[in-house]
Amino acid sequence: MICFRSAFLAATTLIGAVSVAAPASALVVNVDNVQLPYSESLNLNGFIDGASYNADNQLAGQIVLTVNNVGSAAQYSLPVYCVDIFHDIYLGSSGFQFTEGALSTDNSAGTPDGPSSLSTTQITDILALATFGNALMQTAPTDHTSALVQAAIWTAEYNNGSNSLTVSGGDIDESEIEAITAEAIAAGGGGGQLISTGGIQQQVFDGPVPEPASLSVLAASLFGIIVARRRKS
Repeated sequence: MICFRSAFLAATTLIGAVSVAAPASALVVNVDNVQLPYSESLNLNGFIDGASYNADNQLAGQIVLTVNNVGSAAQYSLPVYCVDIFHDIYLGSSGFQFTEGALSTDNSAGTPDGPSSLSTTQITDILALATFGNALMQTAPTDHTSALVQAAIWTAEYNNGSNSLTVSGGDIDESEIEAITAEAIAAGGGGGQLISTGGIQQQVFDGPVPEPASLSVLAASLFGIIVARRRKS
């Protein structure tokens, strides 16, 4: 349905080859359109970085961006999830850019204490949910699944230290959020992040999978290392 590999492979280091690969340039994509095909209205209430946060009837779900890489006119669809409840992204809007980056804070701009750093566990849970949620939406997309994954991501992101966020509504309860988070962690998988250069919002997306040819090259390289070690021993 939607393919990440061709869009992000050039800007992503192969799994298992990070230590020997040169840093890749940040991928920049032009956003031509924003849609929310599957969603539910949720209520967000809590205390984040020194301030109360309340947002009722917040649309929640997998966001689908229509984008093209800078320097290319070819459009493709990029499904993402929100990791920034402090900036708005408008449906149908266009003319702004996202730059690929790393997820590190809760993006709470304008709060008294400023953005909080996310723990390794929080980042792992969020990226696993993005990967797991994308797989669910490709096989059996529903409004409830779309909103549930987004609710789980917000819950993982905005509950740390003195921060707390409760997501309710849409027939979503805490036990269901805990269950899908556990499933996502068990399934594994790591996503990435797109940081808006216009300050509109930050999004997390499913991580790319190496092409079969790339996996073959990596496997051959590892086999060569094993053979060389055996000859030395």
